[in-house]
Amino acid sequence: MPGNKKIKILFYISVFIFLSTISFFERTNIFGKKFFFQLKEIEISGHKKVDHVAMQRKLNSLIGQNLLLTKRRDIEEIINENKLISEYTVLKQYPNKISVKLKEVVLVAKFIKDKKWYFLADNNNLILYADHLTDQNLPNVYGKDAEYYFNDFQNLLKLNNFNLNIISSYYFFQINRWDIVTNNQKTIKFPSKDLTEAIRVVNKLLNNKNFNNYSVIDLRINNKIITQ
Repeated sequence: MPGNKKIKILFYISVFIFLSTISFFERTNIFGKKFFFQLKEIEISGHKKVDHVAMQRKLNSLIGQNLLLTKRRDIEEIINENKLISEYTVLKQYPNKISVKLKEVVLVAKFIKDKKWYFLADNNNLILYADHLTDQNLPNVYGKDAEYYFNDFQNLLKLNNFNLNIISSYYFFQINRWDIVTNNQKTIKFPSKDLTEAIRVVNKLLNNKNFNNYSVIDLRINNKIITQ
């Protein structure tokens, strides 16, 4: 019997220690205040276009949690709501802080879809037009489904040293072909095939004074240059 009493006493002591430990890790003391690795600050950096005030407000709902137990996915869900963000890092800084570093998308064009204007980002996302995002002169893009092909076309132009700054508009056609209109209203019609070679030809033509007076350069027919 004395042995059983000792076992019971040891059992109750173990339970008391266990419950005390759980209470400690659950961040509450007898006054209901959180104190163990309590999250006190969430810092956001790397924002220029992002409405960081609204994001901060949402993230602040996590303030007061135990930093050890704060789930990364709760933070990611809030960040992923914003299409202006392409990449981010989340770092817990003990004892009481989380740092969120953002990398924003690059806006490459303006695009109209379903009678609404959007920005087209370098990751192909469409972002609803907002005046506060207009921080540069962006070209207009027209054509059904153009948003899915535009970045590949523009990257090919860059790769072949085409001056993107002279382009005011892009027009996409369903046969996988592009027209561009320059700032001085010159239209260049690219073929659907052998696009790299066509870009090289256009570069030469634009640097040739003999072609300055033409408003249209048409390369749609293989091995032919049609001008107007």
